[in-house]
Amino acid sequence: MSLLFCLSLFIKGFAQDEMPTIGVGVTTHFGAILPHRPLINEIIGGHTQAYEFSFYKPTYGKKEWQKLYSYPKVGVSVLFMGLGNPQKLGKAYGIFPYIDLPLNKKKVVSWRLKIGYGIAYIENPFNRETNFKNVAIGSHINALLYINTGWSLKLSNSISTNLGLSLIHFSNGSFSRPNLGLNIFSLNTGVSYQFGEKKALIKADLEERPHQWRKKIMLGFGIKEIPPAEGPKYVVSSYSFNLIKTRATKSSYGFGVDAFYNSSLTVLLNKDSSTTSTSNLDNLRLGLVGIYSFDFGKISLLVEMGGYVYSKYKGNGFIYHRISSRYNVTEKIFLNMGLKTHFAVADFVEFGIGYNLK
Repeated sequence: MSLLFCLSLFIKGFAQDEMPTIGVGVTTHFGAILPHRPLINEIIGGHTQAYEFSFYKPTYGKKEWQKLYSYPKVGVSVLFMGLGNPQKLGKAYGIFPYIDLPLNKKKVVSWRLKIGYGIAYIENPFNRETNFKNVAIGSHINALLYINTGWSLKLSNSISTNLGLSLIHFSNGSFSRPNLGLNIFSLNTGVSYQFGEKKALIKADLEERPHQWRKKIMLGFGIKEIPPAEGPKYVVSSYSFNLIKTRATKSSYGFGVDAFYNSSLTVLLNKDSSTTSTSNLDNLRLGLVGIYSFDFGKISLLVEMGGYVYSKYKGNGFIYHRISSRYNVTEKIFLNMGLKTHFAVADFVEFGIGYNLK
């Protein structure tokens, strides 16, 4: 009887609707580099090991999207990683903002998804004379993409432990060649501690978003290299028109028209013995794209898949993709940052500004 009484108090303690305002966490990772290309095997050494330190704030429903996503955590993580090959890769150091989403509504044991992206420093990138086998990373500075899913066990209102699986990607988006990129899969475990003044969850009814089509235009640009390594940089510009409609309280969908002017394409065409470039218009590519957007208030995460309807250069296929984020500065103006790829091959990192027509 006393055991049941203690158990009821234990569960009741987690049923509170008040939570501390600040959290810190430490996570250890143990994993390996995935050989997504045969050449990657040349630089794989031992297992990868990493330490991740996080600072975060729980959300309480002050904004509509926080209630829609069941009160996620938002924060910043710092990553220190040994890449398993001290000579050819060395260590990686990264920092990234993230969002940590609960995927179920359990209070004691919760299934979570943590997504973030930021910037990383790779100790030993490609060098033509001293590190020519490292065809994965061509620069010290790289983008970092972090995805982790796992289970969190609440030991008290302040302390939690976690166990998960993560995928960490390093790439410079073809800014410097070579750039096959690194994909690291790892098991991880950690502990987090929340402290500070407690706040109550806001549980007011959610407002329904209007289901209407919105028109958007965007101008973007990027810089890239083409093989061989350590060659000149080429400018890429993009011009997009989107029609996007609210699908549900959390997401939107739509389609669009893209135009890309990639100044490296005439060079690639002239290197191809079967094709030559005769005009700067050969740098032009036109595409149609489908869009799905995950919406977090002023921030949206977009996944796009498109196909070229016009492209004289055929070297990287017909299909292209974009993974990007948009931040609404005002009701009319938004900023965009993302990565354009052809399946697993990066094309360029894109920065842009857009305008909501209506």
